[in-house]
Amino acid sequence: MNSADRVAVVVVHGIADQRAGQTVREIARLLCHGGQGEPRYVWGEMHDVLVPVAKLEPGGAASRPAVQSSTRMRKTETSRRRPGTPSGFYQAQKSVPVVAAADATTSDLGLALNDYLLGRLELSEREALYESTRVSLRRRADDRPVDIFELYWADLSRLGEGGLRALSALYQLFFHLGTLAADIVDQVSLSVGGGPAWRVLQRMHAWLAWLMKGPAALVQLAMLLLIPFGAAALVSPEQQGQLLAALFAVGALGLTALAVLAWLRETSRAARGAKLLLLLAAALGCFAAVVVALSDETRVPEMYFGASVLGVTVLGAWLIERYSRVTHGVRVLGHLLVAATVIGLGVDGHALRPHVTTQAEWMLNAALNLGEWLLAALLVVWGVFVVVQTAALVLGLWLGRGLDRAARQSLDTSRLGVVGSTALFAVLSLVLWSVVSYVAGNQLKDFNYLPVIFGRGYRSAQIFLDDRIQTFGGFFTPMVVAFTALGSAALLVLAPSLLEEISPTTNLDGRGRRPEAVDWSERLGKWLGRGLQWLTRTFALIVPPGAIVGGLLYLAFVYRQFAFSAGVAGEWATWIAGWLDSLQGETLVAAGKWLAGGALTIAALGARFTQTFGRLRVTIDAALDVDNYFRDPPNRQPPRARIYSRFASLLAYLRDRGYARIVIVSHSQGTVISADLLRYLHVQRRLPEFVGEIPIALVTVGSPLRDLYAERFPLLYRWMGSNAAGFAAAGPSASDIGALEWVNACRSGDYVGRYVWTSPGQAYRIALVGSDGEVEADRAGDRTEFCLGAGAHTHYFSNDAVALAVEIDRLAEGRRPIGRSARAST
Repeated sequence: MNSADRVAVVVVHGIADQRAGQTVREIARLLCHGGQGEPRYVWGEMHDVLVPVAKLEPGGAASRPAVQSSTRMRKTETSRRRPGTPSGFYQAQKSVPVVAAADATTSDLGLALNDYLLGRLELSEREALYESTRVSLRRRADDRPVDIFELYWADLSRLGEGGLRALSALYQLFFHLGTLAADIVDQVSLSVGGGPAWRVLQRMHAWLAWLMKGPAALVQLAMLLLIPFGAAALVSPEQQGQLLAALFAVGALGLTALAVLAWLRETSRAARGAKLLLLLAAALGCFAAVVVALSDETRVPEMYFGASVLGVTVLGAWLIERYSRVTHGVRVLGHLLVAATVIGLGVDGHALRPHVTTQAEWMLNAALNLGEWLLAALLVVWGVFVVVQTAALVLGLWLGRGLDRAARQSLDTSRLGVVGSTALFAVLSLVLWSVVSYVAGNQLKDFNYLPVIFGRGYRSAQIFLDDRIQTFGGFFTPMVVAFTALGSAALLVLAPSLLEEISPTTNLDGRGRRPEAVDWSERLGKWLGRGLQWLTRTFALIVPPGAIVGGLLYLAFVYRQFAFSAGVAGEWATWIAGWLDSLQGETLVAAGKWLAGGALTIAALGARFTQTFGRLRVTIDAALDVDNYFRDPPNRQPPRARIYSRFASLLAYLRDRGYARIVIVSHSQGTVISADLLRYLHVQRRLPEFVGEIPIALVTVGSPLRDLYAERFPLLYRWMGSNAAGFAAAGPSASDIGALEWVNACRSGDYVGRYVWTSPGQAYRIALVGSDGEVEADRAGDRTEFCLGAGAHTHYFSNDAVALAVEIDRLAEGRRPIGRSARAST
């Protein structure tokens, strides 16, 4: 066999495949196993491969006007840096010259979004080299070398391991879903030509996204800063002086080191001298504080209070800077809130000083008082959010009446995004503060506290905190119960598939299809298909009016809180209070928190126990993948653009190594990445730039292209066409994305993605390999599709996926299929 006939197989992992090298090993094992008889592939070697990565530049023949506009705006567009502004993508599209924009035949929002995100990318130095894994095999039949490469992208997009990272990423996901909803509204406005009413709707969604990730999140961050301040109050008075001295000594040493570095690194003599003097003066101040803390006990209380406030200032400023790197439009407001928190502690501390007898009483009262004011601010922020959300939902429903199906589906997606993020953020916040209240309350059960806003005459701070959680938790309990009912319905639909994730069915044995697996595959496919259709209709009908009713109830709840706190509660407030109390109850509150906490526990444990809880966390991973795929972060590091650059560089690497064919095998989100990139390069007539004349074949398994992306984001995926008329007439073809062949395989219980071309309701017959070595599959032109049997979204490369192994081997051989049809053989 000539070495020029070498074949490269590129493996692109999907959801829940977070370890580098895992999927490429699974593909190699599947090819070497290949079912009964001798292995199709013999001996293999593993190597690490270093691939230089160059930024994939935007543009091409199909999008030059948009790219030129995006280039002009690269330095000026704000990309939601200011509250209430449309997305940077929308601004770039609106700046396209009128003549170019008027040509509707060339408008493709999907291509335009790729151009925009690629134009935003500033590739970092640490990503200039990609370390891939290569497994070298040989086909037994003809001794053909087949090298399997991995395109690993989870490090550029995915949820990290560990419970803390899982929960923090989950928290941020809720903010991002609101931004994604606003982006979708911008896309709908572009597709329908906009107008005054659409501009109002865009502004509303943009404000909702900002209110969620800005004031709502930042006020809670300010409240969290009070926790370390209050914890500092629990240090015994005898140790406070020593602790102060130690901290100021560390600070003095650090400032001295910074002064030396400034002297060595600064090139300007004036700047060097100014920084040196400033840092040395601060260091001397710290040394003086050490001396005072150890020698004058009368000054320790004020110094300790001030040092705790200083610590809150530094911690808050650092957190705001970290947060602003990944979120638009929060830096200024965040620093203002931190400053207000610090000033509030100082002012309240000064007012309390003559009336307290101990350091702990002084600091805890200041923290609790300011916490009440921040809680009142949070209630107001959420009140504004609810008003804007209600108006946006009503306006969106009204504007969507006369739109085409794609635009209406996009608006449905935006509504689900904003309402879902709101509800989940509220539930997560309730769980967070329930934990904080429980821990803090145990430390404050003997501390008497007199509230300044909420409530009167509590015996202890513990009772005050418990009452706050009961009050707010009681209001949110109906929402928790409603979403629990919807979640239970979704769980009922997904339960058989989730069981398949944990304990997958073996569909084939040495005699062929297992009889029980044949029936189970059909029943599982029909159950999931009908259930998902029912859930889609139910969510579309229930979520918007439910959010409107819940918003009105929340406004009544806020009115009740402030009316009674201000002492102006009349008959109206009393009636509202009684009616809202009927919705509350300690049992429901506890049940709601346990339900929410249990879901979050699964999310956190799933990051650690990948073979058990991790299988149940796939839906969270899927949401994170979708969110990250569309994200435009302020640090100019869009995950999609970074992944595309790595993928294109790997293709160029394979071109330079002289491979005869390239077979891309992708799973889940990897199928979206692969098809999107190939189509983008093909339509722009740039594919030969990266692969030359090498033919490419694409294999997709568990693909969400049809069931998720084309359904939820139809304006970006119009190129997917429709499968309503059946397999033979469905699109897209392999040639539409620049591939020679496109093979799609699915499992009947895959809730992320199943068929791409086969119309819904068709049978899920387990594909077999015939005596002639051909797979029973639906084939038309350059498209092939078949079902591997029962299963869910993982375990696609298990031993019973013989048909998949045979198809990958056929594509590696470069042989065209005979055309055996699974439908015809039934």
